[in-house]
Amino acid sequence: MSSKSLLRHLVSAGLLVSGGILLGRLTGFLRDVAVASKFGVSQDADIVLFSLTLPDFLINLLMGGAFAAALIPEFKRSAPKIADHLFLQSSFLAGSGFLLLVAILVWNADLLIHVFAPGFDPASVQTTRYLLTIVLWLMPLTALAGITMSYLQSKNHFAVPALGTFIFNTTLIVALFFFVTDAGDFKILGAAVLIGGLLRWFSQLVCMGTQGMQWTRPEGWLISRDLFFRYFQALAAGSLIAALPVIARAVSSLAGPGGFASMNYSLKLIELPMGVCLGVLASVLFPKLSEFFAQDRNEEGERLATDGVLWVFIIAYTMVLVFICFGQPLTRLAFQWGVMPAEGIQSIILLVTVGITALPAQGIILLTTALANAKRDTKLPFYCSLVGVIVFAPLAAFLFEQNGLQGIMMALVASLWLIMAAQIILLYQRHKLSIIKLPTLIEVSKVLVIGFFLLLPFIWIVRTIQLPLVGSLGLAVGAGVLMLAGGFLAIKRYRDYIIHRLGLRTHA
Repeated sequence: MSSKSLLRHLVSAGLLVSGGILLGRLTGFLRDVAVASKFGVSQDADIVLFSLTLPDFLINLLMGGAFAAALIPEFKRSAPKIADHLFLQSSFLAGSGFLLLVAILVWNADLLIHVFAPGFDPASVQTTRYLLTIVLWLMPLTALAGITMSYLQSKNHFAVPALGTFIFNTTLIVALFFFVTDAGDFKILGAAVLIGGLLRWFSQLVCMGTQGMQWTRPEGWLISRDLFFRYFQALAAGSLIAALPVIARAVSSLAGPGGFASMNYSLKLIELPMGVCLGVLASVLFPKLSEFFAQDRNEEGERLATDGVLWVFIIAYTMVLVFICFGQPLTRLAFQWGVMPAEGIQSIILLVTVGITALPAQGIILLTTALANAKRDTKLPFYCSLVGVIVFAPLAAFLFEQNGLQGIMMALVASLWLIMAAQIILLYQRHKLSIIKLPTLIEVSKVLVIGFFLLLPFIWIVRTIQLPLVGSLGLAVGAGVLMLAGGFLAIKRYRDYIIHRLGLRTHA
């Protein structure tokens, strides 16, 4: 495959994934908006958000991207029939294992609450226990969906898996807007969580049925000890990264009623561009990187990873600049509804302003993790993530005493940049993969300068003209598109590609 055809393939796959993830993130954001409009930053909001986020954390802790990291390279290396049998065995093992685990967690629901929300009072613990014992059963459904997603992505089918979160969140939104009115309706909310998980898994199974999946009984056990080890190493790395925002929320619960919710809303606002734009790159590049390294095409893999770093930086830098300029109206547009107080909005703005500066690091962490997993080195991300968590926990506690919730967010930002630096260094030491070279740094400098100058007119407009919220949103979108275009056009090979695709190149 030529470099241009590869780029076209990645762009088309990226657009499919980003479109699905965009819908998922937007509906997830709308889900939090629905919670905020009904419960504000009250104790009920803490209970709902805790019950919805804890299963996600536990799934990331126990699964995360580990299934994809371990299985996609195996699916790529295996004959179609063997890959199908590996899928069936993995599904059986994951489904049965998570069913047993959830039974244990439900039995110890009070302990979970005390560990992950130590600031909850006895009445809140009792209400939370009731909702939590329902929503925890989402975990086996999500594990099974993770296996099907890995299989589909290994076959270069990205669209249906990318829509999974959209399907799940849409189910919750319908329940929140039309059926849940107060804390007495938490049982309905729990049922909606399980229905959404079933619909997500079923949609992927339907897609697999159209791809010629061989539903025959496997001959022999295909899950090797090496595959187990790589799964658990990838799992540990992903779990540690997922633990950072959970620790942040847990410490925030000590700030009193609404502290947990404020931190959660802020992290969700940051995760929106993270998932829609930056997470897409790692998802799309990982199968192709696995293919390159499986075929000993290391130079091509390194070039693709280097391009990935540039793409991440251009997108993340644009997002940072947009929020610096439009942070207040964007936050108000998202959360200034229902019973949300003005002081709650201001707290979220301050937290996001600090946290958004970690976007470039987060994007590169995802990319370098995908690169290490494609090399079948799942130890590398684990070591780096472990260092980050060890640094973050005491730093967050210390800065919380000094700066409150903002201190927790500052500790999170510092830890993510540390993890990023450690992974880049170890990739070179262990695999001689240099993804940030002098030419890359020069190109990054061009993006920095161009983005800054393109931002200046928008800063002037925001400071001199009083715009309505909708007008601010439109201007923010325009600024983002302009700075994104400026960043890519600053790089000669991307500029040439864009000119070629638009048919603007003159012919002699």
